[in-house]
Amino acid sequence: MKRKIQVMALGTTLSMASLMASGAEVSSTALTLDPAYDVAGCALATSNGYAGTDRQLFIPTVDGYYSVKDYSDSAGTIWIITAEAFDPATRLVDQALASNSAGVGAVGQVYLTSGTRVFVWSAYTGGYGTVTGCQGDGATKTVTMRVVGEDSGVPAPPTGLTASATDGGAVISFTAGSANGSAISNYQFGTFNGLTWSYTALTPADSASPITVRGFTNGSAATVRLKAVNANGTSTDSAAVTFTPQAAPAQPVPGLPATLLLLLTALVGWWGGRRLKG
Repeated sequence: MKRKIQVMALGTTLSMASLMASGAEVSSTALTLDPAYDVAGCALATSNGYAGTDRQLFIPTVDGYYSVKDYSDSAGTIWIITAEAFDPATRLVDQALASNSAGVGAVGQVYLTSGTRVFVWSAYTGGYGTVTGCQGDGATKTVTMRVVGEDSGVPAPPTGLTASATDGGAVISFTAGSANGSAISNYQFGTFNGLTWSYTALTPADSASPITVRGFTNGSAATVRLKAVNANGTSTDSAAVTFTPQAAPAQPVPGLPATLLLLLTALVGWWGGRRLKG
C-alpha cells in the first residue's frame, strides 16, 4: 500500500501572540492513508469485527496536544491514534489514545511529547466477524488528513464528584481536571434518557467548584455527569453522581411568634377576668 507523508516545519520558537492564543498549531504533518480490506489491511477495528485499515508511524518532534484535522472522508472510515505497541487481538477503538469515533471513550486529542512513537490509522467502520471475511472484500479508498499538534488542548474532566440535594437540583462539588493550557471557562451537566447523554451548559457560566444544577423533579433520583469547557472544546465525561432533590422545608410565617404572644396575653387576661368575676 502506498503511503505519502509530508512534514511542515513550523519551528519551536513561538511568538508571544501564539503562546497566548488558544490551540495555536505548533506542528502539522500531511498524511495520506489507503485503508483496504486485504491481508495486510484487516485489523480488529470496530464493534462489528475486522475492518480494512491503513496506518503510518508518527513521531512528533514538538511537544503538544495532537489530533487529526482536515480528514477527507466524511463517512465510512474513522481516524485513530494508538500506541505503536498496539494489541492486534483487541479492538483498535478500545486502545485509542484519540479518535473521531463516537464510540471511543478517549477524547479527540492526546498530549504527546517529542519522540513518542504512535500509529495514526484510517479504518473502515464496517466490519467482519473474521479476518477471512475482511480479506475477501477487496475495497480500498484514499484518505488525506493533517496530524496537528497544538500548544493547548481540551480540559481533563473533573473528578471526585459529590452532590448535596437542593430544591429542584443539587450543589455539586468536585476536583477540577487539568485545563491543559487554556483556562476552564464553564461546565456542562449531562442527563441520561436511557439511550444517550444530553449536556447543558451552566447559565450563567460557572468555572469553579462547587456548581449548582437545577431543573430536576423533587423526590425523584437524578444522575448527572459533568464536562469541563475551555476555548478548545469540552472534556470527556466525568464519573456520574446521583442525588434526590427535596423541596425546601416550610418557612415560618413572618411575625408569627409576636402574634402568638399577643394571643396568649389576651387569653390570660380574659381568663383572669372571668375568675375575678366568679
